Amino acid sequence: MEKKRERMVEVCPVCGSSEIYLETGGYVGKVYHCKDCNYMGALVVEADDEMVEAIKEGYGREKKGEEK
Repeated sequence: MEKKRERMVEVCPVCGSSEIYLETGGYVGKVYHCKDCNYMGALVVEADDEMVEAIKEGYGREKKGEEK
């Protein structure tokens, strides 16, 4: 029985977007920047489709709470 491998992508830990790019690197370490929510930090999440949807759902709920 062969186990199917899930496709993993690097996404923003705040909004779940894959629109992230490396802002700086080298001796100071890596700093990523999200084009969608402007997150900047060293942490990115390697996630499958299910996890990406969970992050996006949580971000959507958080944004709705701020608008009240």
